[in-house]
Amino acid sequence: MLQRTDNDLWTIPTGGVKVNEMITAGGVRECREETGVRIEITGSVGVFFDPGHVIAYSRGGKVVEVRQPVNRLPARPPDRRHLFPAPDEARQVRWVDPDELADLLVHPAIRVRIEHALNHPGTPLVR
Repeated sequence: MLQRTDNDLWTIPTGGVKVNEMITAGGVRECREETGVRIEITGSVGVFFDPGHVIAYSRGGKVVEVRQPVNRLPARPPDRRHLFPAPDEARQVRWVDPDELADLLVHPAIRVRIEHALNHPGTPLVR
């Protein structure tokens, strides 16, 4: 999990796919950029979309971009050895035991994704 620099909420590594980039390659790249962790995607936990989850990015007090995220969660656990947070995206990065999740401030849409991955492993969900 990483703690975002813009709102202090805890989240899983997320990000956008670049032009001409495969979804799996984008997921691997974003996770590496944000946490320093190298992952291999071998399956999917699900594809998630919540119309109530809107992200507005601002610069200098002016909104410059608004997104409604669609997340695809990989199924393979990453290499747990090294965590290197990207200072512009994460205040801190750490491995979190499922029992600790209730103590973290996590956006409800992200919490749904995490809970599905923990409670229904091997059962992809489109939501």
